[in-house]
Amino acid sequence: MNGSARARGLGAELRQLRNDSGYKQEDVAKRLGLSKATMSRIENGTKAVTEADVSAILAILGVTGENRERLLKLAREQDQPGWWETGVPGLPKQLTGLLEFERDANQIRCLDMIVINGLLQTSDYARAVMLGSGVEPADVEARVAIRLGRQEILAKSNAVGFHTFVDAGVFRRVVGGPQVMAEQLRHVVKMARRRNVTVQVIPDDAATHPGLEGSFVLLDFPKSRSIVHLEQRRLGAFLDEPPDVADYANVLDTLQRVAMSPADSAKLITAWADDLEG
Repeated sequence: MNGSARARGLGAELRQLRNDSGYKQEDVAKRLGLSKATMSRIENGTKAVTEADVSAILAILGVTGENRERLLKLAREQDQPGWWETGVPGLPKQLTGLLEFERDANQIRCLDMIVINGLLQTSDYARAVMLGSGVEPADVEARVAIRLGRQEILAKSNAVGFHTFVDAGVFRRVVGGPQVMAEQLRHVVKMARRRNVTVQVIPDDAATHPGLEGSFVLLDFPKSRSIVHLEQRRLGAFLDEPPDVADYANVLDTLQRVAMSPADSAKLITAWADDLEG
């Protein structure tokens, strides 16, 4: 599998739209005059798909308007490196692609400088973060459910390896009140006991390091190019050019040298939880 981030994200969205519409893969393939195997490769992002074929697929699925135009643009640009999109604050347009990448990855490494990573968040912490960032209250519960659903990848039998470096200030920022934050801290320590989960605190005395430029997620795959995901309030980006990915991997290698050990990190996080409950 060597599809670009754009092609893989486009395929993931087409598969999600097909599933939502109730069509089977072979049904859409037949109407397009394609084999089921070819349709499968399109949805996996391993076969380039023409803009005309995407238009035909969207017509079959009844997708119109802005969403149709966005996906046709993604089809036109699928061979270009990277993938950027802007949108309203809150749920990123690339969420379907991100969910797919998280499910397919065999290793996820990240730097968290602002909030605890979504894969480690409790529902109360996630809810507080969303409300504080301006998500409409009516949308919060659905988004919390999606975030908690993403965490299943850490618990399945062939669970992905997950390694996060977290700035100490993230753990000291009392999100949602002392009780919510204490429960969140204890949840992080509990998750870090899993064989596939590693949490390391970047201490305050590591005053300068390349991670100060911002949070990111690096996803590695068994048979595909690695992808870096960046997300800001109104902008999200996937990077898959090897030099770009290597630069972010080097940041993580540097952080490995300045961060506390997993064991010492767990002790410190527990102490912070004790203080909050004090």
